Amino acid sequence: MMPRVKLFDKEEALKKAMELFWEKGYAATSLSDLTRHLGIGKGSFYATFNSKRYLFDACFDVYRNTNVPLLEQLLNSEPNVKIGLQKLLEFNLEHLLSDGKHKGCFMANSCSEIHGESEVLLGKLVEHYNNVEQILVAYLKGGKIKPKKAESISAMTLTFLIGMSQQSKINRDRINYLGSIKHLVGMLN
Repeated sequence: MMPRVKLFDKEEALKKAMELFWEKGYAATSLSDLTRHLGIGKGSFYATFNSKRYLFDACFDVYRNTNVPLLEQLLNSEPNVKIGLQKLLEFNLEHLLSDGKHKGCFMANSCSEIHGESEVLLGKLVEHYNNVEQILVAYLKGGKIKPKKAESISAMTLTFLIGMSQQSKINRDRINYLGSIKHLVGMLN
């Protein structure tokens, strides 16, 4: 008997599934939604992903593994921490406002929807946000910002990014966000 050949690209399927979870949320995304969106049958779905939860967790990991290096690359490309922080915040703003579906941030959405349902996922969320905050702290300290101030501004930056991602779903006022970014970056003086 010949082994069955998968007729789809698993990495591409993960990206498509992540977009669907991002748009609809975990709870509102059904197995039928997933198989239709991915263009695969239920047998292929279960053979590859085991369950909706396993697929969601895999999408979560893809998001983290894609966005953390992007964050580091963006910051490391700018030695001036004031300009670098502003670039990061404006890059995030443009990403949020260019999304015609107003999805916000996959991580922030996941945090609010899944919190309390999965200890493993909660641990991954905490780990992700701690990692992002430590990257920001190290970047700011490398720019000669005092450690306590770097920690404070990093925490505020993370809170601002999460808040902006949620607020951008309903408030698309670029000028207002840019003003807030200017104030946050001004704290580096």
